Order: sequence, then structure tokens, then C-alpha cells
Amino acid sequence: MEEYAKVAILLDLYGQLLTPRQYQILDLYYNSDYTLGEIASQLNISRQGVYDGVKKGKKTLKELEEKLGHAKRFLRHEEALKNILSSLRSVKFVNREEDEKIINLCIEELERIIQEL
Repeated sequence: MEEYAKVAILLDLYGQLLTPRQYQILDLYYNSDYTLGEIASQLNISRQGVYDGVKKGKKTLKELEEKLGHAKRFLRHEEALKNILSSLRSVKFVNREEDEKIINLCIEELERIIQEL
């Protein structure tokens, strides 16, 4: 399941850099959850052709990620934003000093994320 999610993210980020056929095959396989046989039937190609297309497309996506690193950065930012949200939710407006400390840490983290974007 995690592998599917990872490839789906790579497909969102780099899918337009694939050939239209590779994109179509991976989109049907990872985003629409079609089987190899269903894709083969829909695209009028062999099941082996679909398998090869999935394998080659996935390899291309991983190579693009190794060179560009957008998915890794996206996931790091997503995790940081979740942590900021969790911290902000812990602000109880009871202890002003502690709340200010949390908010200032969140602001610093948001500024760091913005600089990385």
C-alpha cells in the first residue's frame, strides 16, 4: 500500500514528464486501481505490455525523484506542517508565556518552510 501511495505522489509530481502512454498506464494502475488485464483490455495492448509499461514508468519516476527530489521535499513539508498544526492546537490560552513560545516556534518553522519552497 505504501508503495502505491509513493508512486502515486511521484506520478502527480512528474507524470507530465512521462510519455502520454506511460502516464496513462500508470494513472490507470496506481490512481484508478485497474488490474493489468483491465488496462490491457482498455488500451488494446498485451498484459505483458502493460506490465512492462508500469515497470518502465515507475523506474523513470524514481530516477526523476533521485535527480529532483520534489517528493522528498513535499513529504518533509507535509510532516512539518502537520507538526505545526498539532502544536497550534495545543495552545490553550491559559498560560500566555507557554502559548507565545509555541506560536513563535510555529512561526519560525513556517518561515523555514517558506524559504525552502
